[in-house]
Amino acid sequence: MTREKSIQFRVLRATCGQLPVVLGAGRACDLFAVSFADILDDVRESGYQRPFDARHSREFREYVEKPGATTIPLTFNLRGSPGDGWTLAGGAPDRPATLSVRVPTADLPAVMAQVDCQHRLGTMTDSPVSLTFQCYLGLTPLEEMAIFNVINGKAKGLSSSLLDYHETKLVPGLETVHLDLYIAKTLNDDPASVWHGKVKLGGAGTQGSQRRVSLRGLQTATKYLLKQCLLGSAPVLTPVEKYQVVRAFWSAVAQVWRDAWDEPRRHLLTKGVGVEALSLLAGDIITAMLSRKQQPAVQTFVEYLAPLAALDWSNAGMFRAYGGRQGAREAYQMLASRVFAPGLALVRTGT
Repeated sequence: MTREKSIQFRVLRATCGQLPVVLGAGRACDLFAVSFADILDDVRESGYQRPFDARHSREFREYVEKPGATTIPLTFNLRGSPGDGWTLAGGAPDRPATLSVRVPTADLPAVMAQVDCQHRLGTMTDSPVSLTFQCYLGLTPLEEMAIFNVINGKAKGLSSSLLDYHETKLVPGLETVHLDLYIAKTLNDDPASVWHGKVKLGGAGTQGSQRRVSLRGLQTATKYLLKQCLLGSAPVLTPVEKYQVVRAFWSAVAQVWRDAWDEPRRHLLTKGVGVEALSLLAGDIITAMLSRKQQPAVQTFVEYLAPLAALDWSNAGMFRAYGGRQGAREAYQMLASRVFAPGLALVRTGT
């Protein structure tokens, strides 16, 4: 059996807003030794922090070890219940308490989560600099995530997809409040979706051959799709049914352009320009289907997309110079003119 080792900190019991905390100080190396950053793993969908930025962390250490340097208190949370990796003893009113935190090993995980301080502590493994801290007691990872969002929601450089991912976990009734985000996230989560596991959520990087568009990019494109065909406001369809229509469209895209779909690094199909242009086109196709009383099934979408099957989506192909939102709209207009020639307007009015 592995024997537990702990590091002790002198702290004061306090309240921050509505939650109990302890306030203390300790050597940076000791705080580093007992804590961890819960980085978002895109594949497992565990954790919630942005990936570690070593340069950012080194710059902080260079600064804080200089004369006259300082920083705001670090923010932690002790996970689990007292006795399961941490204890808090003493602390009568106006008297200090002793916080003991387990030093993690291969068999015993860290219990002190870095809610807001991973880049300040990340390279402080051997630094004796004293840092003050505030530590919550026994919050769940989801509660930590909510606090992280409040602290960092406007932080420069924080991935918009990471914040969107947090929203999918924190907002009740997401399918009603943010249908576009619900559809985008479900496209990534649903094993029946061609996007399953292929959307960048804002966590640790993965191989480019597996990752296509970001969650924010897919959400934005989905918002355009819903607005283009008024699918989002259709009262006769449930959010799940609306999602299934969008899923069927992307299944058709993967069938019509199989090579481009299977080799995302060499093609623009699943990058920003392709996803946004095709989402706008999807809105037009869905409008046409509804006007013609067609079932929005995969095969029907394939029939609409078939005239475009020979398009070159490669990085050196016809869309190589199309960039940004304007480029995506120009690409969409070209696609729509080929699908609905001679007149898209006729389709949209149902004549």
